Amino acid sequence: MILYFVRHGRAVKDDGSGDHARPLADEGVAALRAAAPVWQRLNLRPDVVLSSPLPRAAESARLLVESLRLSAGPVVDDRLAPGAEWGGLARAMAAFPEARRVAFVGHEPDLSKAVELLTGAVSVRLRAGGIACVEFPGAPEPNAGELAWLLDPDLYAPEPP
Repeated sequence: MILYFVRHGRAVKDDGSGDHARPLADEGVAALRAAAPVWQRLNLRPDVVLSSPLPRAAESARLLVESLRLSAGPVVDDRLAPGAEWGGLARAMAAFPEARRVAFVGHEPDLSKAVELLTGAVSVRLRAGGIACVEFPGAPEPNAGELAWLLDPDLYAPEPP
């Protein structure tokens, strides 16, 4: 099984509306769109994309689905909201028993903590727009996964004008 942990793209600063209302910034949208060729070369093909309900994550998930030309849209799940833990992510994933490649689109430090737990890594840091790929020989369990790759968003950030 393969799990992808996708941190949402760069969001706008909090304008007083509250952290939960922040959408993606224009540069966050541009960076995620610029990532499409890299994601396609990696043959990133999740069977299901699960997303936090917060606007910046949901929009990032839509851009991921659009970039990869996936037939099914992202599934918004409250268990991926800030404060998410691996148990909640696993329960969200369990609703899709046929999926062998699952993408979680969410927040920090939740996603890094899940990667650390699943791989036994001491420290993982996902920057805005970054992706970690964790592979398992069977079912995903703590300390059973291998960090196959980690993409830093600088790899696909658009060139400044």
